[in-house]
Amino acid sequence: MEHDYRNIISHIDIDRSSDAIEYSAFSGIEDDGILEFRGDFEAGNDSIELHLIKSKSYKEALVLRLAKSSGASDAWKDFLREEQKTFGGSKIFYMNNNCTKLLVLSLPSEMPNKLNMLVTRLNKINEKISRINSRIKKENLDLYSSRMKDKESNRKKDEIINFINQNLRF
Repeated sequence: MEHDYRNIISHIDIDRSSDAIEYSAFSGIEDDGILEFRGDFEAGNDSIELHLIKSKSYKEALVLRLAKSSGASDAWKDFLREEQKTFGGSKIFYMNNNCTKLLVLSLPSEMPNKLNMLVTRLNKINEKISRINSRIKKENLDLYSSRMKDKESNRKKDEIINFINQNLRF
């Protein structure tokens, strides 16, 4: 089986347009604006966090749309799940099923603190993605080098892919 070049993973980014951000009062788990997050509320959450949600202790809700990137949501979902919880098991944020939006719930006047925690976690994920992408670039370069020794390889395509790998910034 012949190996192929790997694509890098796009960094996680938040859509910064006004229409992509929804800030509202939290009125409960049945609220239309957050129904798409219900599965993540109930999956792997600790009892304290579930109680805060179900008792409507949270008063503010912030929905952020992730900036689109083709094929990234599968990789992103795993990274986000790893960084979603505090040490106590409570979730800092919630994801919808297709990993295109994040939800942050907070107590009154605590949204800046929760948003800071979310951004810190996203930065940590993006640092991890950068390290993975460095490995992918090295593997692609190694693959290119080995293919250049193979007389049967499609040199033109390999040279084009190598040029992109070497020069396209991410």
